[in-house]
Amino acid sequence: MRPFDNPYRSTASRLVPSIRPLLLAFALFASQGVQAQDIEAFDVRYHVYRGDMHVANSQFSLSRHNDSWIWSMKTAPRSIYRWLTHKKPYAETHTLSRRNDFQLLLEHTGDYPEQPPTQSSWFDHTNQTIYFMHGSDISQMALPENTYNYHSVHLLYPLMREQNRSQMTINFYREGKLNESTLILEKQQPLDPKSPQTMVDRVTQSFAGSAKKMIYSYQPGNLAPLKIEQIKPGKDINVMRRAD
Repeated sequence: MRPFDNPYRSTASRLVPSIRPLLLAFALFASQGVQAQDIEAFDVRYHVYRGDMHVANSQFSLSRHNDSWIWSMKTAPRSIYRWLTHKKPYAETHTLSRRNDFQLLLEHTGDYPEQPPTQSSWFDHTNQTIYFMHGSDISQMALPENTYNYHSVHLLYPLMREQNRSQMTINFYREGKLNESTLILEKQQPLDPKSPQTMVDRVTQSFAGSAKKMIYSYQPGNLAPLKIEQIKPGKDINVMRRAD
């Protein structure tokens, strides 16, 4: 997530110089059939709710620069939340398109766009290694096949629809950790009780060892969801609704 001042601002220039050579060794990130020509850039706005309270505004974008695709999400608090926090969190994922595949390069996350990212990850498919940097500490872990993060997971929706698959299990990466995750696709579902006339394809993502779920509501042919829900038992549901 990032603030609203510049939706296409890249954080690649913030890379630690000693890590840059790792980028040259990255191999293909297999998308298993999702082709670059089928992906369209977007720049959409969301209202973010915690329970019934509108707590923030967010912007989610996918832009293409030559062979590179950059997914970025940025958020700014609103109303009373602007007094409670000065954080303006952002997240950004860089990929490269190669023929019919995508190369997952790196991920940045932070709380303040004017400062270097607090966490960065590099995905080395040649050596099957993930490098994770938090502050000045760098660690590494094995990189299994079929690994996705919160941005690249959106590529799985058109893949499941194309292959007529209702369920898929993947390795999910977040903040230096890998976890098994399952996605279930339900086609032609009502967006919500307030919009029964709007039908969507719903992808529900669950995580091994956790009761948390993510629900993405898509319109066919569009990678930018109409709604994103985060559900944790005992807590208010966090919802992002398309504002445009």
